[in-house]
Amino acid sequence: MKYALALACLVAVAVPASAGTWDAAYNNTVVSTYADGRVVKVYVNADHTYSLLLPDGKTPIKGTWADTDGQSCFAATDPPPPAGAKPVCFPAMEHKVGEPYSGEDATGKFTSVIQAGR
Repeated sequence: MKYALALACLVAVAVPASAGTWDAAYNNTVVSTYADGRVVKVYVNADHTYSLLLPDGKTPIKGTWADTDGQSCFAATDPPPPAGAKPVCFPAMEHKVGEPYSGEDATGKFTSVIQAGR
């Protein structure tokens, strides 16, 4: 369940698939708050890695990200994903630090914002 929740949360950090795609998220924190009160933090790095921090304070998923054909795709590496798991991909959208946006993933509706700092 944690694996599915963590992968689903990646939808909250979509930005445009172009040069500088994740610039707004580097050294900052994407904070996604779900309708049921869950808060998930996503850290996207310039070296094409990411990590997720769930409400329990642990980082259960680490991995790599890449932009391809107008999509941002995230692949878990630690812990290793279940056999047959595919990267999580979604259409890219542009967001700025401090600008809230909303969406929905497999675990529910959320509102996200990129907050300055980590």
